[in-house]
Amino acid sequence: MKIISRYILNEFSRIAIYTLTGFVLVFLVVDFLEKIDNFLAAGVPLTRAGYYFLMLTPSVIFHLTPVAVLVAVLIALGLLARNSEIIALKAGGVSLFRLAVPIVLAATLSSALIFVLSNTIIPFSSAEANTIWEIEVEKRREASADIHRDVWLRSGGTVLNLGLYNEKTRAIERISLYRLDEKFQLIERIEAESAQWIGDGWELRDGLVKTYLADDRLKVRHFEKESFDLPELPRTFAVSRRSAEEMSFGELAAWVRQMEAEGYDPLRYEVDLHMKLSFPFICTIMALIGLPIAFWKERGGGIALGIGVGIGLSFVYLVFLGLSRSLGYSGLVPAVVAAWMPNLIFTLLGLLLFTHVRQ
Repeated sequence: MKIISRYILNEFSRIAIYTLTGFVLVFLVVDFLEKIDNFLAAGVPLTRAGYYFLMLTPSVIFHLTPVAVLVAVLIALGLLARNSEIIALKAGGVSLFRLAVPIVLAATLSSALIFVLSNTIIPFSSAEANTIWEIEVEKRREASADIHRDVWLRSGGTVLNLGLYNEKTRAIERISLYRLDEKFQLIERIEAESAQWIGDGWELRDGLVKTYLADDRLKVRHFEKESFDLPELPRTFAVSRRSAEEMSFGELAAWVRQMEAEGYDPLRYEVDLHMKLSFPFICTIMALIGLPIAFWKERGGGIALGIGVGIGLSFVYLVFLGLSRSLGYSGLVPAVVAAWMPNLIFTLLGLLLFTHVRQ
């Protein structure tokens, strides 16, 4: 049985790698032909264009891996069926469930790998690709995008106002910090002309500390240079402009908690957070759907049919995923339901198809 499992696993893995490579190359070539005019018109060097497509590749692999898994299942088992190998194995007492196990395990491993990819390489590569496209090609963001003016932030009982924040140099001009008690009464106000991140905290310069005492007296203290524990870290400013794809699961979860602490509605980010966890599982689900379809005709249906059915089913899933995401963004369904509902429905579909397969 180990020999049979290893044989099926080798066939599936080989076809999956070839299929994924082909899909990624086709996508990148088509995308290159569509965008090269934009790069040339913007005067972007070809080396930068090449770097853009290199940084785009991890995201393409992430999104096309489930499609490649489904197509590989249909092609691999279709070829086995066409050569009457499935009939021979069944005649030898090998169940279809036993044939499906190595493929499901390989698909689950693919799910784990693309989840790791989405939390390690993709946040950096997507940020690089988006920066090139938005700043150098479409000119939608200027280099001054690192400058934030009149920023208001709240964390618990602290309100922070930044006159100007330079994200690149981590410097602040004109900062005001308000500390409130449980009744939202002002108990302390700190003002400074400038502030600088010094590695483990903020150093405020040329400022005043105004303390409001219980007997309505005001205590004022001037300082030239002093370190303060501000509620925000430099990371927070940078994340606020990033898309969900440019953040790892941990960063996105932290950003959702930060938005909740500041009193903002993090609904869209909550949906994206659950989507980060649910989408990789589609590799396993696509395998569960592809297996009964491949087993349906014991003599196979050909490579072309496998590719067509695989792409068609993947398109249906993506349409359903987009609809579910929109419902989550609008608040019509909870974020966790919006993220996991397509997976649940397609898993049930795969199990239902298995019940109609002749063992």
